[in-house]
Amino acid sequence: MWKIVPYVIVQSILLVGGQVFLKLALTRMPAFAWTRAYWWSLVTNWHFAACGVLFSLASLLWMYITKQFPFSTAYPMVSLSYVFGMLAAIAVFHEEVPVVKWIGVLLIVTGCMLTCATPAQAQQHGQQARQEISQAAAALKTLQCEFTQTKYMRMLNDKMVSTGHMYYRQSDCLRWEYVKPYTYTFVLNGDKVLLKNRQRSDVIDIKRNKVFREIAHIMLQSVAGNCLNDDSSFTSSTAVDGGDWVVTLRPLRKDIRQLFREIVLRFSRQKAVVTRVELTEKNGDSTVIELRNVKKNETIAHDMFALH
Repeated sequence: MWKIVPYVIVQSILLVGGQVFLKLALTRMPAFAWTRAYWWSLVTNWHFAACGVLFSLASLLWMYITKQFPFSTAYPMVSLSYVFGMLAAIAVFHEEVPVVKWIGVLLIVTGCMLTCATPAQAQQHGQQARQEISQAAAALKTLQCEFTQTKYMRMLNDKMVSTGHMYYRQSDCLRWEYVKPYTYTFVLNGDKVLLKNRQRSDVIDIKRNKVFREIAHIMLQSVAGNCLNDDSSFTSSTAVDGGDWVVTLRPLRKDIRQLFREIVLRFSRQKAVVTRVELTEKNGDSTVIELRNVKKNETIAHDMFALH
């Protein structure tokens, strides 16, 4: 989480700079009067303009920081502005700073470091999980299994359970076939998607459909476990549960956030495969997919991924 530090330092400097120019502007203001000269002195006080520019830049940067980093990490870092404010008081306004205040500054800096620091064990877990899952994904040529999918609908306080079969072939072939309580087939093969039920079948070019492109991408990444390496699309945190890795992914890109708020993968270290995927949607609904009877790297007929 140390990536946040340069952004927060710049944001704090901009914020303190705005405060400095505000104080300079206020000290140069004449006594209040309902006169044209008074209001003109305000308009022509360039310190006010500089103050506004710096505050605006600080606000824009703060918007970026809160978007890209956890709020629990970003907000405490605002206290760094107290440190730069102390330095500005000495350099610009020639104020004397007693030792007790410097002790306070030291405590603030220490607190910021503790806020940013990732526990060594958690960091080690993250690196180890990334390595193990990446190695397993690279070695995964094919995957076939049964699945149970449970859809939890928050507004209806209800759930819907369906079962089926899944087939995967590296790196862009996936067949997702529901058999109960209804029959429905989703086949991804390269840039094409087949949607098929008893009444009709449709083939969609995912290059021309942004939603399908993202859904197909996330499904492939989740099954293979490659989401953990997509740093441009997700932030990740890792925990250990019963010897399995549990990886929580939170989308960074706006288009993915429109679909999912969070993705949780359970990776069996013993089987070296993803065994559970939980997708939480923007509206609070969630889908839990549990994979069982998993078979890896066995031959799968090409017809399983045929688009007809």
